[in-house]
Amino acid sequence: MSKSENQVHGVPVKIFDDDYLIADADVQKVQRIAQYVDKKMREIDKQHSSSISTGKLAVLAAMTIADEFMQAVGEQGRLAETAQENLHRLSALVDARVSMASNATIDEGVQRRRWRDDSKNQASID
Repeated sequence: MSKSENQVHGVPVKIFDDDYLIADADVQKVQRIAQYVDKKMREIDKQHSSSISTGKLAVLAAMTIADEFMQAVGEQGRLAETAQENLHRLSALVDARVSMASNATIDEGVQRRRWRDDSKNQASID
């Protein structure tokens, strides 16, 4: 095997002034993620008056991103629950309308039968 066959292929990115090669087929996705991580690390770095190690900064950025993720998951769960409740309400309304329409059709049929019966009775009296 040649040396080039043993090399890792991936997407080159720079995060907090360090170069990384990330193995993924979706170049744009990797670049967006790297930019986001870099942005978070820089935001946290600005918040600290003293210089902290890149490793600690990376952990703080990971914690911040994980917190954002957990909040998004919670919000998604709340939205899914609300959507499910709305679906049940809508289904109940549709069922009620169908039932009303069915009852109206039945009532109309009963009324027609009574009218026919009354008409026949009236004709036999005359």
